[in-house]
Amino acid sequence: MTPTEVADHVEPHRGDMVKFWNRAMWQGACRWHHDVIKQKLEAMHAKGEVVVADLWLDSQVAVRLTLAELPVDVGVGGGQKFTDPSQGPAL
Repeated sequence: MTPTEVADHVEPHRGDMVKFWNRAMWQGACRWHHDVIKQKLEAMHAKGEVVVADLWLDSQVAVRLTLAELPVDVGVGGGQKFTDPSQGPAL
């Protein structure tokens, strides 16, 4: 587990100060989740592929993306990148 490094706005505010200050739509995130997973989610949202609820980092969509994008871990799994989120994490 990584400590929070970024306060993320779940729904992109795009300069809208009402959305910016809506604390109910803030979530803590580590830098990697914000810079990798959240950017992918926002791109999917912009294309209409996911809804705002899917932009939370604990949504099913975000969890599947996280499992698919995890950096290679030389410990668990023998250093292989896990790429099939439907099968769960390799232990």
